[in-house]
Amino acid sequence: MQDEQRLGRADFHMHTNVSDGLPSPQDLLDFVAEHRPDLDVIAITDHDCLEASLWAYDQRSKYPFDIIPGMEISSAEGDVLGLWVTKPIQIGMSLADTAAAVHEQGGIAILAHPFHFYVPVVALNFRRYLNNPQMLLDSGIDALETHNASTFLPANNRLARRFNRSLHLSATGSSDAHTLGAIGSGRTRFPGRSAADLRTAFVQGTTLAEGEMWPVKEMFVAVATMIQRNLSRYSGPKTHSIQPQEVMP
Repeated sequence: MQDEQRLGRADFHMHTNVSDGLPSPQDLLDFVAEHRPDLDVIAITDHDCLEASLWAYDQRSKYPFDIIPGMEISSAEGDVLGLWVTKPIQIGMSLADTAAAVHEQGGIAILAHPFHFYVPVVALNFRRYLNNPQMLLDSGIDALETHNASTFLPANNRLARRFNRSLHLSATGSSDAHTLGAIGSGRTRFPGRSAADLRTAFVQGTTLAEGEMWPVKEMFVAVATMIQRNLSRYSGPKTHSIQPQEVMP
């Protein structure tokens, strides 16, 4: 059994206001430094964009934890966390092509929240995963997110854990935080403390998933914000371009 004292903690699934999260990149980094000293490695993985993550990566020397670049990529067969990627990856590709694009940059590809039925693309592929688990192995995915703290139903995570027993992929835990208070509610444990140690753990298959659900307050804020944003879509066309001030403090 691995020595508890030698296991680091990472949370590499979190969002900022550059995509659909609430905190700015600066506020997120400062919050982790002040309130989550237990986290050794983090990554901002905004939906289909790298701006905030690359900005945070450039600030890594200013903080006591390691920061790795990454993004959450919308593939045609599920959302993929691409870690250690520094160039945008095309959305809408197959799971296999998405994983290959991550690997081309020397990155790690993780299938996020595989059984969260309320995520539209997951709902469409839910049965496909269960009926043909070999497709995930054939896709080249490196790991499976078996604990996602944002789920409304704990059974979703239990199903992911049970499903992964036959796949033997590296297991990860993440917060999927969209608010500051949710950061660290899901974690990946690994031997060591650094980003390099985390990468080695992926290669050796020694990652462990753990965590809780989002605090009730954070769940309420995130859901209320999502509803508000969905309603605002009916108020007229909007632009979705990312302005520099959204990233830079």
